[in-house]
Amino acid sequence: MSAKKRIVYPNLEAEIAGHGIRKYKIAENLEITPRTLSKKLSGEVRFTVEEAIQIQEQWFSNLPINELFRRAKES
Repeated sequence: MSAKKRIVYPNLEAEIAGHGIRKYKIAENLEITPRTLSKKLSGEVRFTVEEAIQIQEQWFSNLPINELFRRAKES
């Protein structure tokens, strides 16, 4: 049985998918490994403010950063 992936930033995940952006490209731009990006997206490791700004400015400049990085509500 595989573990279900935890989605911490649903808006960010939706925008990445909706724009067809490859996550490894975001990782390259941030100069981190794809595994580290995965840990950040799952909430295991936090994004730095600088990383969040870089993602927003590079790929999603039309979206407010607080909306892009809004955390999912815990159920």
